[in-house]
Amino acid sequence: MLASLSSPAGAASNKQAKLEFNRDIRPILSENCYQCHGPDKGNRKAKLRLDVRDVALEKEAFKPGKPDESELVRRIYTTNEDDHMPPADSHKHLADAQKEKLKQWIAEGAKYQAHWAYIKPERPAEPKTKSAKWISNPIDSFVLHELEAKKLSPAAAADKRTLLRRLSLDLTGLPPTVAELDAFMKDSSSKAYEHQVDRLLASPHYGERMAVPWLDVARFADTVGYHGDQNVNVFPYRDYVINAFNQNKRYDQFTIEQLAGDLLPNPTTEQLIASGFNRLNMVTREGGAQPGEYLAKYGADRVRTVSTTFLGSTMGCCECHDHKFDPFATKDFYSMKAFFADIKQWGVYMDYSYTPNPDLKGFSNDHPFPPEITVDSPYLHRRLDGIEQRITGLEKSSMEKLDKDAQQKQGLQNWCDWSTEFLKQNPSGWITPVPQVTSEKKSEQSKGAVVVTDDKSILFSSKAGEGSDLKLPLSAGWVAALKLELLPRPEHDGSILMGKVKNDSTMVKLSAALKAHGSGKETPISFYHAEADRKEERYANGAAIIGVQDGWKTSMEHEKSPQTAVYLLDKPIQAKEGDELVIRLGKGSVGCVRISVSPFAAKNPLNSGASPALANALSKGAASLDELGNIYLISTVPEAFPFAQYKQLYSQALECREGKSPTLVTVSAPPMETRVLPRGNWQATDGEVVQPAVPHFLPQPPNPDGHRLTRLDLAKWLVSRDNPLTARTFVNRTWKQFFGTGISAVVDDLGAQGEWPMHPELLDWLAVEFMDSGWDMKHLVKLIVMSSTYRQSSNPRPEIHEMDPANRLLASQSPRRLEAEFIRDNALFISGLLNEDIGGPSSFPYQPAGYYANIQFPNRDYYPDQDERQYRRGLYAHWQRTFLQPMLANFDAPSREECTAIRNVSNSPQQALTLLNDPTFVEAARMLAGTVLAKAPANDEKRFEMIYQKALTRSMRPKERTSLQAFLKEQRNYYGAHVEDAKKLMHVGLAAEPKSGEEPELAAWTQVCRVVLGLHETITRY
Repeated sequence: MLASLSSPAGAASNKQAKLEFNRDIRPILSENCYQCHGPDKGNRKAKLRLDVRDVALEKEAFKPGKPDESELVRRIYTTNEDDHMPPADSHKHLADAQKEKLKQWIAEGAKYQAHWAYIKPERPAEPKTKSAKWISNPIDSFVLHELEAKKLSPAAAADKRTLLRRLSLDLTGLPPTVAELDAFMKDSSSKAYEHQVDRLLASPHYGERMAVPWLDVARFADTVGYHGDQNVNVFPYRDYVINAFNQNKRYDQFTIEQLAGDLLPNPTTEQLIASGFNRLNMVTREGGAQPGEYLAKYGADRVRTVSTTFLGSTMGCCECHDHKFDPFATKDFYSMKAFFADIKQWGVYMDYSYTPNPDLKGFSNDHPFPPEITVDSPYLHRRLDGIEQRITGLEKSSMEKLDKDAQQKQGLQNWCDWSTEFLKQNPSGWITPVPQVTSEKKSEQSKGAVVVTDDKSILFSSKAGEGSDLKLPLSAGWVAALKLELLPRPEHDGSILMGKVKNDSTMVKLSAALKAHGSGKETPISFYHAEADRKEERYANGAAIIGVQDGWKTSMEHEKSPQTAVYLLDKPIQAKEGDELVIRLGKGSVGCVRISVSPFAAKNPLNSGASPALANALSKGAASLDELGNIYLISTVPEAFPFAQYKQLYSQALECREGKSPTLVTVSAPPMETRVLPRGNWQATDGEVVQPAVPHFLPQPPNPDGHRLTRLDLAKWLVSRDNPLTARTFVNRTWKQFFGTGISAVVDDLGAQGEWPMHPELLDWLAVEFMDSGWDMKHLVKLIVMSSTYRQSSNPRPEIHEMDPANRLLASQSPRRLEAEFIRDNALFISGLLNEDIGGPSSFPYQPAGYYANIQFPNRDYYPDQDERQYRRGLYAHWQRTFLQPMLANFDAPSREECTAIRNVSNSPQQALTLLNDPTFVEAARMLAGTVLAKAPANDEKRFEMIYQKALTRSMRPKERTSLQAFLKEQRNYYGAHVEDAKKLMHVGLAAEPKSGEEPELAAWTQVCRVVLGLHETITRY
């Protein structure tokens, strides 16, 4: 079918049309003959190659111009089973039309061509057409030329509503708003459509939409994939990709930065982040895993990824043998792998005895996967600024309330007076009570194992501290912060640790209680944050644990220097004379401690105590509300201050980590030796040692000085004008994004097993245009969407369906289902819930409880986001390779364990169930219902119209109105009689219940919205 569609003569028979080797013959030979008579020398039979003309002639496979005297023709027509080709055990079969085509080709001279994809593209002349009016740009000339050859005409242009929805979904992944649609409908200028194209190309959401297919090929994920599938820190790479598309970074630079950003002269932080591309392969830290085996896996993954992403080629099979259909040799595979031999990495990311890795000493399953750098995140900075503004607003409103309350204002003045006196006696803002020590081990005290020294520190000469109560008598006044100092002592050889242990650390776990005077009862004291001036980082799921309130691992580097931690009380206490603070230390090796308390807390625990600003503010008393605000509020928690809300915001601010994040990067090291591994056997040591090199049959990179080629050389070669594959590959993949199918349909295989392009001249024209534009990605996209070909209606055309069922001739536009991420985005956007923040860490959408039950090393739970991050776009969803978020998996999002250039498009019952029952879609439906009831007139038809305009950018049809009106009536009757069910429905998800109607009415309209959000049309771009 494809061959006949591509034939210039159209309806003419194959015998009448002159054949072309690449288009007509190579696909037949590749599918049926090359497995035994092709490039793979290990599987070649009879030493015959049909992919090389000279060898075929030498072996007398055929005689040009004489098909009846050709052995090939005899073999494909013979009835002798022993001689027949393809042989029966190959399970291949030539159709009669294919046999006739081979016979005709031999009769015409059996001419060969180099494979089309390996020939440097040249800009073809724009073909002449009969209907010049339809042509908007050269794309249309090539398409129309083919249509006219088939005596076909293009479809009419899509109506403006359909066109804007199509364009908006294609360029941003989001539908247009009602206001955007109205503006376009009213714009009657000749540039109206182009204005919309330019607006959407300039949208920050453009980068988000374009990033998704790139993240598929880059195999971006938040976890490592193998074994425990632990978390990795890499979201800044995703932000880099989004920003690159938004800023229209040229594709050549985009390529170079990702493959070799670290090798550029004085690389910028952005270029180092980009180099994370090389680190996105799956890795392991499984005990027992063999480093050599996994290093082989990591290298092979990079070759497959680069060949698919940039060359549109399937080099994966060359890991074990020469390619059976394309000219890639096994040596090519390992020579490509050698480019990445300099990447600093470990086969097993752990320091096991059988595979010692000193750089990873002390690592656990919770540790990150180095090397990493720490970078600023614009998203985290914006989020932090917003949280701090909310904290400031909370403090300001609290102080305003306090100022209006005479009793609370007097309390502030009393505190100022008391604090002023306290600072006179304790200028540091800290007081160190003389401790008393009682131990469960009475014998320890009698042996002098615990001594209170003159500086009020407590010296341990054994582990007596583990079972001791450290009792500190308190004076009347406030306690808001507690300081624990670990002091080096000569008794411990100048270390903070006991005994002879050196170059080590210890874990300090502190608990506290208040023992009221005259009472044996203890009231536990908890802390909402604590920090140490020196510490060893501890990790959970790849991220550094914030603070030390749950445990402080002391710094090994500063073992012989004082180390201090400060703890902020969960609720400050107002002690009475004679009360005692009881401190207990968990197991550890601390040698000497000193404990102090302060009435003055600070946002940063280490800044607690006195400061010049505090002293100055106190001197002004209650008149200095603004200056005293934060210190007074968090140190005393007056009635006017909503401390629980403050702590929640404070915790969110800490999670922003001062706007910084670690991220995987590539670090170059001395290259490891790379050998050809026979049959991919990683244990083999007898294979040829290879140097970095590109595939032997492609143009070679210049190397006049003969240096060892680097990843930078590889990247520059990929985007050189001499490389025949890179531009074609990107253009073909981009075309698929806008038409559903590439110009060559198999976008990840431009080789012999791929497909002869439906419009080969168009593909070459676009490839050259792309390079001539300076690898301008937005230029390419605008060229495509401005074409009349793109703007055609997607309505079915029965008259050409039989000839072109897959619409490869482009006689109309092709509808396509939205990708998984955009199906979710679409529902959230229509409902008004979508959080449109750009960039930042991955979010955690709803997913079933217990879904991660089988993930171990470490065990972990999944906690859906409980704030506005729940409504972030789908591309920001946490990407767990082994247990992908169920909604994304149901709609065919790839696990990204492997480079993926083509997503499956399935149609399953689970998808319908997801649209109906996933909390995201139910919540979106109830919020859409709330909006409609609040903003539309109290008229069912007006409300239906509003829903349809929001969801589908069109009006309802009469049959739809009749059907939904009947459905609405049923739902009103049901929820009117089942009010409790209505209440349950209104509380699905985090969003507050709309206040725009009674619950039964809201529930009924929610069900209507569920139907509309679940329509095939809603999740399809036409």
